[in-house]
Amino acid sequence: MTIILPEKKQKLLAFLKSYIEKHGYAPTLTEIAKAFGVNSLATIHEHLQFLEDNGFLKRSKKGAREIAILDDASESDASDGRTPAVAIPLIGLITAGKPIEALEDREALVSVPQEIVGRKNAYMLKVRGDSMIESLIADGDYVVVEKTDYARDGDMVVALLEDGTATLKKFYRHKNFIRLQPANKNYKPLQVRSVVIQGRVLGVIRKINQ
Repeated sequence: MTIILPEKKQKLLAFLKSYIEKHGYAPTLTEIAKAFGVNSLATIHEHLQFLEDNGFLKRSKKGAREIAILDDASESDASDGRTPAVAIPLIGLITAGKPIEALEDREALVSVPQEIVGRKNAYMLKVRGDSMIESLIADGDYVVVEKTDYARDGDMVVALLEDGTATLKKFYRHKNFIRLQPANKNYKPLQVRSVVIQGRVLGVIRKINQ
């Protein structure tokens, strides 16, 4: 089974996990809406319902703050052929740890929900490493990437370094350097003078063995 997690829902799940780890309980719908600048509580509820239906979290009927984040999604398939799909190239591996050689060879075309890609020029990479685990991207996952050379602070990007290696990190621009930030406390950020942005992550796909 393949679980599809678009970028907005991925960010929401990461926020919930971080909040629960910090406070010991989940945020309310109002607190989530405030954190994401959303006016509609119904929109937040729809996102939470999607995550629960697809096995990413479990909510209790006893209280709004009782949410458990599940390690493995095992409830249902978010990509079951009922939604429009587009074909994008799977072009190789990207590291979520130490940089590895950039791979450009297109291996195959794969179908992903159009909801993730929209009209963007996109491709897919398989993730190796665990430096983005706190953003819920694990070793063996696949990331859908918009092909672009532009990134804003906080975007998760595919960055090509000066030595020709590539890495998957969050992008932050400082006055005299660029910081490539992992999402794992066991890894230190990379500080570089310049990078070539090869893409921005739109979503993550995880294959679950059943």
